Amino acid sequence: MKISKESRRRFVLGMQGLWPGRRWKGYDGIRVAIQNCRIIRVDPLDVVGQAHDLALLSRVTDYQRRDLDRLLYEDRAAFEHGGAVSIYPRELLRLSWSWVKNEGLPLRWEKWFAANESAVRKVKREISSRGPLDAGEWTEGERVENYRSSKLEGLALYYLWRHFEVMIHHRENNRKFYDLTERMFGRLPEPLSKESTLDEAALETMSRLGMSGQEGLRYLKTGEEGRGRPVLTKRQLRQRLVDNGSLSEVEVEGETQPSVLRTDALKFLETVAAGEVPRPWRSLSDEDEAVFLAPIEVTIANRRSQVLFDFEYIWEVYKPANKRRWGYYVLPVLCGDKIVGRIEPAFEREEARLRIVRAWWEQGADISHAALPFARGISRLGRFLGARSIVMEDVGPPKFKSAVKREVHPSEE
Repeated sequence: MKISKESRRRFVLGMQGLWPGRRWKGYDGIRVAIQNCRIIRVDPLDVVGQAHDLALLSRVTDYQRRDLDRLLYEDRAAFEHGGAVSIYPRELLRLSWSWVKNEGLPLRWEKWFAANESAVRKVKREISSRGPLDAGEWTEGERVENYRSSKLEGLALYYLWRHFEVMIHHRENNRKFYDLTERMFGRLPEPLSKESTLDEAALETMSRLGMSGQEGLRYLKTGEEGRGRPVLTKRQLRQRLVDNGSLSEVEVEGETQPSVLRTDALKFLETVAAGEVPRPWRSLSDEDEAVFLAPIEVTIANRRSQVLFDFEYIWEVYKPANKRRWGYYVLPVLCGDKIVGRIEPAFEREEARLRIVRAWWEQGADISHAALPFARGISRLGRFLGARSIVMEDVGPPKFKSAVKREVHPSEE
């Protein structure tokens, strides 16, 4: 099968619930979105909502943080885990547990445990007898130098969590409280075999990407220690999934190497390649609306923005101000299946004021047609934040700015 780059882009966005528009709504929509996306990255930085808020706001009509909290901490339909913390559907608990059981944590953490086993056992006993605790419980704990925690007991909590002996019970602001896994999710099932774990984890990774070429190899885990895992091993792992029929190869115009996708998703790709929208993907509204992609979205992270959109995106929030090319917290603007620009938003909480500090538009983008979708997207972001006013600053030519201001609600000050 040979497809255009446009079909690939639409397929990847559609598999992630970002094209042609929002098709999920409310609490149930959050649950289905997480099941479809397979992973929602978490980041505590809150400029105009945290990264996971922005990701779900882009996909779910009427998204509310309290609904996500209910799903995570009351209904336990999803869980948070990983060195780079992410939200996963509950159905992936066995696979995640199997990976840790078969492969362990990075060697440095297993060495740490060998030297601090008594502290780990002590922390687990405390949680077992007293219920959910956070690292702040041990105010007199032993001080350590580690970016994960400044206390030995905090590192012990982290180790127990990564080993699935405890899980996040709830959060209070950004403080994580942990309880025994079996008290929240029941006894974990028997782990998969080592080979099944490798294959299932690889297939899961390919599912998250939707479709990927050579750039997708970097996401695969092979069970080999360190960052320099051989590319050959990853290619062999992916090829094994092609050979057994789990993945299928397609040609993308202009590229010499094939891309892969889940075989059971071919029916969606065929529909997209025919210029149509798969029935399950149809949006709840016919109105065009721009969405603002979260900085660590799977569709743009790790330079995938260049592959899919020919769009250069670098998250510069941790760069010194004088080294930033754009701004502090900059979000790509997705209109339909194209990224047309980027904005730097800011939310002044005391005044409940959303400011769009600046917009950068891509060369060749017809922003006159983007004014109404852009205004709708800004209005939705304002409603989510509870903004009483929205201020447009350097967002484009006067005519475009005026058109946006007429449509934005609440009205600009």
